[in-house]
Amino acid sequence: MKDYEIVITETLKKTVTVQAENPDEALQKASDAWHRSEYILDAESFHGVDFQNAPDPMQINMSYQEMSSKFHAVESRGKNEHLCGYIVFTADSFSKPFTEYQRTYVVSSDNKAFQPNMGGYSIYGSSLDGEDRCVRLERYMAAEKGGADGWKIERCYVMQDDLNRVAHLLKAKTDRER
Repeated sequence: MKDYEIVITETLKKTVTVQAENPDEALQKASDAWHRSEYILDAESFHGVDFQNAPDPMQINMSYQEMSSKFHAVESRGKNEHLCGYIVFTADSFSKPFTEYQRTYVVSSDNKAFQPNMGGYSIYGSSLDGEDRCVRLERYMAAEKGGADGWKIERCYVMQDDLNRVAHLLKAKTDRER
């Protein structure tokens, strides 16, 4: 068996009535009173709990644009070396609840969207849980061709070992070109 770190976040919530001239003043008065411990949130204020896997220290988080740029750089080498990345879509991108694991799709730089001089444009990916395989993600992604109602990206990442390997290959290519 392996140890996993899980982040547990509890939310406490309480509604108070504050007399003020305007909403901004009311917020400030409530904040000041809370800092003076006039409002105490306890077990009766419990509002919810969320469980998430702690981020893997080997994950390098980046924007979709950064990941796409790295994919383009790798594929422009023209070699048979590819980089894998992971796209986590927001929970509200789906009509039913999914865990972060289910909302994470693995993609490769070996997709037409990241390769130079390709006649088509596609990004295939598969969910980590294996339930959604070889999906044409660019059709669903708001950042691509999915439109305003498309799946929104929460975060992207690559694994440190893969990034180090590719960085070494790109450096070797640059050194040869000099």
